[in-house]
Order: sequence, then structure tokens, then C-alpha cells
Amino acid sequence: MCMTLSKQSCDLESEDFRKLSDEELMRHATAGHHGAVTVLFDRYHLLVYDVAVRIVRDPAEAEDVVQNVFLDMFRAMANFDPRKGILKVWILQYAYHRALHRKRHLVSNHFYSWENLEAAVELGTGKPLWGEPPEAVRLAEQLLENLKPHQREVVEMTYYEGLTAEEIARRRGESPHAVRHHLQRGVAALRKIFGNSNGTG
Repeated sequence: MCMTLSKQSCDLESEDFRKLSDEELMRHATAGHHGAVTVLFDRYHLLVYDVAVRIVRDPAEAEDVVQNVFLDMFRAMANFDPRKGILKVWILQYAYHRALHRKRHLVSNHFYSWENLEAAVELGTGKPLWGEPPEAVRLAEQLLENLKPHQREVVEMTYYEGLTAEEIARRRGESPHAVRHHLQRGVAALRKIFGNSNGTG
């Protein structure tokens, strides 16, 4: 995999990769060096997540966008030409494209029809914002009471504390995949309950 690079380059440790420029990392990544791929992900995944979550407005969906962006990017690494622009801009193009595509999909599936519920949940249980009606807080509490304990915990940690799936996984001692599953099931249950309470389910 590293035949196009010197043996010394192939023996680089992860810490050495972190010292390389984006362009150098791309050369190593294209040659199949997984250490370079890892550093690129560490360097830019938060940027991609920030773009995605602003567009799709859902942490779990944004996490999925991040994964897809880097899969797309790594498949197309050979097409990156530093003479045409910097890597950061190249990655951002993938991020915007993927996030907008995902948002169109979510809109077509009526994902955003529960925005009133999301606004209520984001207020936080027992944490009314100044000027916000207490009914919204009571609504959030009543809806959350219908969730299974692990689903409620993950939903609260995501919306109230702003934690990522990885951070929640470390706190709960389980995998990020399991956390995303709990979040998706919890949110789906909230949507169903909210729809039924409004005569739409």
C-alpha cells in the first residue's frame, strides 16, 4: 500500500502524522496509509459536523452526514488537486452537498413536522427560559416520561447538554452506534406521541 512512499514515510507514527500539512496527509492517505486517514478525520470531523448540524438541525442526522462525507472524500482522494484549492474548502464542499441532500430527504419524509416538539424538548426539563411559557416545559416533561429510561437519558444528554454520540458513549460505557440507536428510537417515539396528541398520528 505504501510502495509509492519511502520506507521511512511508511513507518511514521500517528503523532508524526499530526505534524504534517493537509497536502502531505492527503499524499499518505492516497497511498493507503491509515494513520494519515485517521489524522485527517480528527482534524476536520468537527468542522463537517458543525456544517451538517446547522443544515439538518438534528445531532443524529448530522453524525450520519459526517460519516458519509468522509466516506465520499476518501473514495475520491485521488481526485484532490492542491493546485485548485485547499483541502479544507474541498471537504466543506462535500459537507454542504451531503448535508443539503440529507435535508431534502428529511423534508420529503416530513422529518421537520415535529419542530414544535423539538423546541419544547430543547428548553430542558424544569429549565424554562426567560419569557418562555411554562406549558412548553411541561409538554417536554410529559413527552419524555413516555420514553424508556435509556432513551430518555440519551435524548436529554443530546438536547440539554449538547453532547455528541461519542461523548455520551464514553459516559454510558457503550458504543456510539448504540447511543445513536437509542437516540433515533427515542426521537421516533417522541414524534409518534406528539403526532397522536395533535391528531396527526
